[in-house]
Amino acid sequence: MPYEAPTQPMHALQVEPDATPTSLMRAAPTTFFDDIAGLRGVAVLLVVLFHSHVPYLTGGFVGVDVFFVISGFLITGLLVREYERHERISLRGFFARRARRIIPPAALVIVVSIIGAAIFMPLLKVFKQALDLLAAAAQVANWHFIQQNADYLAGAIDGSLATHFWSLAIEAQLYFIWPFLVIGAGALATRTRLRERLSVRWSVGIAVLVVSVASLVWAVVLTPTDPATAYMATYTRAWQFGVGGLVAICLPMLARFGALRAGGPVALVLGWAGLAGIVVAAFIVNAHTPYPGTAALLPTAGAALVIASGCAVGSGSVFVGRLLATPPLKFLGRVSYAWYLWHWPAIVLYEAVVGSSSWPVLLAVSAGSLVLATISTLLFEEPLLHNRELKRNDSASISLGLTGVVAALAVTMTAGVITVQVASRDTVANASLTYQSVFGTDSGEQSGPVTPNPFQAFDDRPQPFECLIPVGDTAPRENCVFGPANGIPVVLFGDSHADQWAESIRNIGADHGWRIHQFTKAACPAQHLRPQPRIPDPYVKPDCQEWREETLKRIAEVGPRIIFVSSLSTYVPDRVVSEAAWTHTMIQLRNTGAKLVYIADTPYPGFQVADCISGSMDDWTKCEFGFDDYPRIEPIIDPVSRDEYQDVAKLSVNDLLCKGNSCFAAHNKILFYRDDSHLTATAARVLEPALRAQLDKQRFDYNAG
Repeated sequence: MPYEAPTQPMHALQVEPDATPTSLMRAAPTTFFDDIAGLRGVAVLLVVLFHSHVPYLTGGFVGVDVFFVISGFLITGLLVREYERHERISLRGFFARRARRIIPPAALVIVVSIIGAAIFMPLLKVFKQALDLLAAAAQVANWHFIQQNADYLAGAIDGSLATHFWSLAIEAQLYFIWPFLVIGAGALATRTRLRERLSVRWSVGIAVLVVSVASLVWAVVLTPTDPATAYMATYTRAWQFGVGGLVAICLPMLARFGALRAGGPVALVLGWAGLAGIVVAAFIVNAHTPYPGTAALLPTAGAALVIASGCAVGSGSVFVGRLLATPPLKFLGRVSYAWYLWHWPAIVLYEAVVGSSSWPVLLAVSAGSLVLATISTLLFEEPLLHNRELKRNDSASISLGLTGVVAALAVTMTAGVITVQVASRDTVANASLTYQSVFGTDSGEQSGPVTPNPFQAFDDRPQPFECLIPVGDTAPRENCVFGPANGIPVVLFGDSHADQWAESIRNIGADHGWRIHQFTKAACPAQHLRPQPRIPDPYVKPDCQEWREETLKRIAEVGPRIIFVSSLSTYVPDRVVSEAAWTHTMIQLRNTGAKLVYIADTPYPGFQVADCISGSMDDWTKCEFGFDDYPRIEPIIDPVSRDEYQDVAKLSVNDLLCKGNSCFAAHNKILFYRDDSHLTATAARVLEPALRAQLDKQRFDYNAG
């Protein structure tokens, strides 16, 4: 993470004695910023160890929280001191320093990363990486991932080369906002009637405190309901930046406190307690901890205490600053920005080539990236940072930053365009695909173009898209009822694995006069799964529980004659829990008096099939997977529970999608999966005759009279 190194030692920052509050600041040791560098070293080490999956360090991501506090401390301190001296802030100079310090190293990593992706990743994956890195280059990676509802702690974006740019984007956005906050608060203290009662420092402190409290409250409220946004939104992380800023604002008081007889021992205890808080958080916080929420208070307060301790007493032999100022930690702090930038692409590209690896291997890869980070720091980052002409000429620094942004944007956009152009050459006519052409021939083609094209697969979903209620919502965005008003009432109920059959059910219903009511919600199973301890998955969230209860009431009101139900079979690997959940739901569905039809869950790949196929056009078998690779619990079709569900009609296409335990990703020109779990709409349409044939074989009463 970037920070602005001081241009002079701390003792030189002391203000000459006068009537202002800053005259209370005593000289601090010149080693103070060595403490800050060491703290940055601790922070980056925690993040790297976490990303390397080192055992027990489940909360190493709290290193990012420490970075936010450090940045807030340094940036706020610089801005306040400048405003106190000149009653103004040079925005041109401020942004020039940011541009020179932050953008060139990040742009270099972005360019190298997309080149690495082009060399080592399949075509569709390169395109996705280009989109992610494009957002990183534009300093909006956090909002890009939020838009995807990507839960960082759940590993939703672990395969992205730009994952770690979410925090850099937040800092860049705060760097743009913070000077105006200081200027506005400073103006109140110097250009209004408040100047007689309010100093610049106190005015800025109040403004930062208000912003920080509002941000913290927002984070705590949002964490349980929208963890992805709470974790990566600028407004839910600003409070950590503000905590560092408050320490900087209180610098004169901290210095005065350290001079008191009791100040030193208290600062000593608080400093070590702060470091202990950071380390403890790194071990006790994990992916199941609602975060940031209140859990982020521990590492944030810990970082603030360490910095405050250094402000008060410096780096005496028994103080925490002494440890942080040791050469190894100072060195890590020096290269921390570069190491943070380089280590994650190194891990992702390595795993793209060799697959998932053990933590010792990933740790070795991260260590190798430290060598690269050191070279980058010494030969690229620091020469630009300390270049005399760039330091003298703000316009040149800003131009350098803009050039870095433009270069990163241009390279990533070019990579995206090229991949699309290459992929567009590989497609086959959708109309040529039928049940007979795909499953009625023994040719078994295993290479060549497929439909949908891997680049089109993600959007090859049942329409209207709005009938699948997204995670976090409880109501559809349109009326999802299809068929004649006086038709036979039929219900389709379940999660996205039910939704993938929506068009097929509607086509069958069109031949029998059905009035179909669709009730489907993403990541919300039909079975009544209740919240599990330490399980953060969407299916346990209040919106899912509320939707299911309300939907079962609405189904009863519809009075259906037929109910089609389907659901993902891998939510819970515990048979007892799953059976109880299905029993609860099936009792309520049976109470409607409707004929129940269960569509067996389709095979679960567990990886992005379209990505794989885009790099395996010469041999689709490279993307095959095992039917039992993931524990599947389906009591309705399980032989153990079969007697309890004799009244339920069962449909399954799995014998067509798999041969034995080996399941196809593509077959006879058709791509079966659009992502890591769902069938393409094209595949569902092709499989529709199989559903009809099974209903006919069971002498199904389409009127259910």
